[in-house]
Amino acid sequence: MTAACASVSKNPSAVDASGNSVSTLIPNKSYNLTPAVSLSVENILLGAALYWAVDPLAPNWQLEQTPLGADRVRISLRKKRFASGGDGEAVQLLARRAEQIARDGGYAGYTLTEYTEGVESTLPLAQRVAQGVIQLNR
Repeated sequence: MTAACASVSKNPSAVDASGNSVSTLIPNKSYNLTPAVSLSVENILLGAALYWAVDPLAPNWQLEQTPLGADRVRISLRKKRFASGGDGEAVQLLARRAEQIARDGGYAGYTLTEYTEGVESTLPLAQRVAQGVIQLNR
């Protein structure tokens, strides 16, 4: 880390106890958005990292489907780590996707033959998961 700090240009406003100027990885600067509002570089970087981790515009669930033969399909769902609500949506999403698969394939309907829901203990946080197998009906 000291090698990274040494390669960053020196910020004259950052000094140690002896009065020597020191290098900082994040510059000690603020950007004035309006006369009353300013943001420091560290707050901007923190906000960007938080937005990247949470991503409020991303869908709450990731769906994956796997064919299990001619008329059977497994639908797997994984919830994003940071979400606001949506814990009871899995079965609704599975049903919606099953209806779409049946309709797009020209089937009369489907039968849900298996359904499981649970929590996987993953790092850094656990994730809700669900899985179902559908039988497509002609």
